[in-house]
Amino acid sequence: MNTRSPSMPPPRSAYQTALVAASWVAVVGVSIACLAWLWPPQLAPLIAWQRLDPYKQWTGYFLVGLLTFDLSLALIKRRLVASGALRALQLAHRILGLTMLALLVMHAGFAHQGFLHFAFFTTMLVVLAGALLNLLPGRYLGTWGQWTTALHIGAGCLLAALAVMHLYFVYAYAS
Repeated sequence: MNTRSPSMPPPRSAYQTALVAASWVAVVGVSIACLAWLWPPQLAPLIAWQRLDPYKQWTGYFLVGLLTFDLSLALIKRRLVASGALRALQLAHRILGLTMLALLVMHAGFAHQGFLHFAFFTTMLVVLAGALLNLLPGRYLGTWGQWTTALHIGAGCLLAALAVMHLYFVYAYAS
């Protein structure tokens, strides 16, 4: 006997709950990062680390490595047919996006200008668009989901290009 009323949605799986939780963490993280971008905190230890060349290099390499791996996950998951592997890669993709958001703040802080403002904004756009894909009600996924997916993928590709440009600028103009 079914005790659930017809108007109640079916219960969420652990996978769906994890995606929604990661999406809300992303929305909160982007909000905090944007507020901190407008009113930069003065964290003396972080600022001191960010002035060290080895710190900048290692966090930058780690960011580029994570971005490359994350983009490869997006390509790999298109070829998967097993739902368990696809779900694991989807969660890994979300977690890597959140990790890169935090690492970008650790790498560049909020004192960046010009080009890095654009890269920061693009990162926020990628993370927020990815989060919205899991938070949109099912009835909006047909139209808004397609636009949000296109924005997420397009901004992700732009972010990869910006990372390559940043690497070029760093090594071409390093003194």
